[in-house]
Amino acid sequence: MPETTTTEPTKIEFIQYHQPALKDGDYEITITQEIKEEKITANNSFQITRKFSVGAERFDLKPTDIHAVFPPDGSLGEHSNVLPHIILNRSTLPWERQSISNNNNTTWLALLLFEETENPESKIITLETLKDINSYPAKFPNFTLESGQHEDDKVIIIDVQKQLLEKILPTKEDLTYLAHVRQGTDEQGKLIGDELAVIICNRLPKKNGRSIVHLVSLEGRYNDNGFDFQGAGDNDNIRLVSLKSWNFSCVDEKQSFQGLLTNLNREPSTLRLPQVNNTEAEKYLSMGYVPLPHFLRQGGKTFSWYHSPLITGNNPNNNITLPIRTADELIIYNPDNGMFDVSYSAAWELGRLLALQSKNLSVSLYNWKRTHRQSLQNVETHLPVYNQPNTELPESIYNWFEDLNLLKGVPFNYLVPDELMLPVESIRFFYLDSLWIECLLDGAFSIGRVTTSDHKHDQENKTNLAVNNYPIVTGFLLRSDVVSGWPGLLVDGYNEVVNNDQPVDEDKKIELLRMERLSANVLICLFKGEIKTVDIHQKPETLHFGLDWDDKTKKFYKKLKNLEGQSVDKKVVNIPWKDSEKRVIEKRVIDINSLTDRIKEQVDNSSSFTSAQLALEMIEGVEKVRFIGS
Repeated sequence: MPETTTTEPTKIEFIQYHQPALKDGDYEITITQEIKEEKITANNSFQITRKFSVGAERFDLKPTDIHAVFPPDGSLGEHSNVLPHIILNRSTLPWERQSISNNNNTTWLALLLFEETENPESKIITLETLKDINSYPAKFPNFTLESGQHEDDKVIIIDVQKQLLEKILPTKEDLTYLAHVRQGTDEQGKLIGDELAVIICNRLPKKNGRSIVHLVSLEGRYNDNGFDFQGAGDNDNIRLVSLKSWNFSCVDEKQSFQGLLTNLNREPSTLRLPQVNNTEAEKYLSMGYVPLPHFLRQGGKTFSWYHSPLITGNNPNNNITLPIRTADELIIYNPDNGMFDVSYSAAWELGRLLALQSKNLSVSLYNWKRTHRQSLQNVETHLPVYNQPNTELPESIYNWFEDLNLLKGVPFNYLVPDELMLPVESIRFFYLDSLWIECLLDGAFSIGRVTTSDHKHDQENKTNLAVNNYPIVTGFLLRSDVVSGWPGLLVDGYNEVVNNDQPVDEDKKIELLRMERLSANVLICLFKGEIKTVDIHQKPETLHFGLDWDDKTKKFYKKLKNLEGQSVDKKVVNIPWKDSEKRVIEKRVIDINSLTDRIKEQVDNSSSFTSAQLALEMIEGVEKVRFIGS
């Protein structure tokens, strides 16, 4: 189906399964070579046998095996219509073992969703303990260790009461539809990126509650009649191996991705303190200034104005000549109100302190400047130099100044000097003050600038690093639970105003210079140029699976698509629930097999309906919120 958030891949292709070339287990290979030559009468047949094992994850997964989970771990949002899923980096993983004997098409993995009150306790035990099935009351089948597995290996298990597990566990038929493979393609159908395996849960989260999801192993747990409960009673426990678990919470609509971004505080749109009635003060506050305590050298105390590099408009101020020798040269006095402006002085001093903070950088910079100066003196005096020192700028110094150019390493209180400038759940746009940046860089470059000649040399140095490489930089600060709840955010900026109902021109996209989380819930983005439209959306892997909700009937339904992923005027009105005999749907577990039958009746009457087709029908697009400049 078409993707709307990225240029590559432009489409997503769903595949029923990707079976491994070799199943896990021990193998023996024999190679025979025969030499046919009339003159050779001796033994001309050579044979060699080698044994090898094909390993497959069984009792645990490596962190690198997991690509992503949805809803995100620890997220807070409106997920009550979402079927949680996990994406695995190895596309064959769900079919490397068997849940049903001699059935290679059915996954051995399943996602089980528990409400907070149902959540079973996770325990870490050894394989030796797990094998000793008579030592604990929970039901677990006999098994033998394979090559590479040891009795002291650790495994995470959960014990679930049969009466609960029976209600939420996928049936044998459901399992064939709950795993598929996802692959990105371009417009020409060329594959882009890796194949990824996806496991979908069959249960909806409970609204206004916390949910815990476990990826469990079902290896060998099914027979022709379904899951083998081994004669357990309703109150008996069934032991399951948990390979991965995560949790999230469902809250009201305003806490969803779209709800949070749509309801952000945008007044004022720039970083400034709230408006005041004082005309003189308001003139400064409107430009992003903050009055801060200023301790004078003689011991006196006053208040001075300070503004961060994130200013309210493009700063044309060019009346400061760099380099300088001390920060005091950058203090600006306003005789009209008797207050100092210490913004550029603070920037210069901060640059010097940041450079001194790194001993390796400060020593390397000082040595390079000394070597560079000595080289120039030799040229000026025409001294014969037989061992010319290497005056090329070290890459580590260059990279450090490049990062500083984009405010990396600058303390947050220098960027936002007062918390009132960036309230909770707010977004603020800004221009980067190029003069502030140059003062910051010059302060860092001032290492070793002691004498008048040092200052003169820095003025004449053609490799001066205290130069702002980006004439116009704009950006925004976002303080929201979206940053912590959806860590994989994507941001696109455009240099023209694009209304919500208009398609974007990719040629108008401007370069994103920096995108970084400054804290758990604060995100900074810097663009090379002037942004007029910003799109904030989720990664393609957060394409998720779920149902639609009808506010009038207070029921779930599912809008359907054709094989090209385009919406059609058809839908499944009555969602089949596993506990449909009850008037109130308590467990919210979907009868997946029955749902596929109802979808087939609407869009495809063939008998070859697969997990790939179900994924196409159940997929929900990535949410996107657009901010348009005034």
